Order: sequence, then C-alpha cells, then structure tokens
Amino acid sequence: MMSSGCEDSSVNTMGIRGIPEQCGCGRRTGIYTSKTKENPGRTFFRCPTFRNILFMFCVQDHLYKWVDEAVYEEVQDALPKVDCFASDLRKLKMEIDSLKNEEEELKEDLRKATNEVKKLNVIMKVGFLVASVSCIVFFMRKRQ
Repeated sequence: MMSSGCEDSSVNTMGIRGIPEQCGCGRRTGIYTSKTKENPGRTFFRCPTFRNILFMFCVQDHLYKWVDEAVYEEVQDALPKVDCFASDLRKLKMEIDSLKNEEEELKEDLRKATNEVKKLNVIMKVGFLVASVSCIVFFMRKRQ
C-alpha cells in the first residue's frame, strides 16, 4: 500500500497500534481523505503539523496512518480479548449449570426434610395423645 510520506505508512505510525488519538507531539490526529492517484478516496489519520512540513523534508516525528490499517490492528488486538471473553462465558455457563443442579438437589433435600418434619409432627401428636390417655387412665384407676 502506498502512502504520501517519505516511506511506507508504517514508518510514521510512531509505534502506535490501532486507532491513534494523538500524535507524539501532543496534537490530536484528524481524519483526512487521500486525493493521490495511488490511493484515491482512502482515508488516513495524521497530525495537523504533518501536512505543514510534509513537502519540506522527510518527517519521522509526526503521525500518519491509514484508517484501514488502524482498524485492522484494532480487530487483531481485540480478537484475543474476544476469545478470553468467550472462554469466561463458557466457564460461567458451566458454573450456572452446576449451581442449577445444586439448587435442584437442595430443593429435593428440603422436600425430604419437610416430609420428615411432617411425619415427626404426626408421631409427636400421636405420642402426646397416647401419653394423655395413659395419664387419664392412670389417674382414674388410682381414684378407684
């Protein structure tokens, strides 16, 4: 790909990957459209200072970068993060499934415990009734 700088566009990217916000000189980059025969209509980022001194001598200190290259780098840098998020998502889904299984087991344990409490409640009531009847019978016999 051709650039309108001294060398290939990568020379003037100043080591900045992805979409540049500002040049090394501190000025904010702008987006411009190429009007050259080699790259008609192709958009690029550049330092506003770059244009003013471009034709005087080779400028290595100001940013110049094609937009499509910057976007490609952004995508390249984002892909590992996307893979990491996908892996985290799979782990979270597995954890959710595990928690759902644990929830079902706990619900089953609760149902069993509730039934056990009901049985013990019935046994306690029957035991209280038997004890009450036994006391009544005992005191009635004792009176006689």
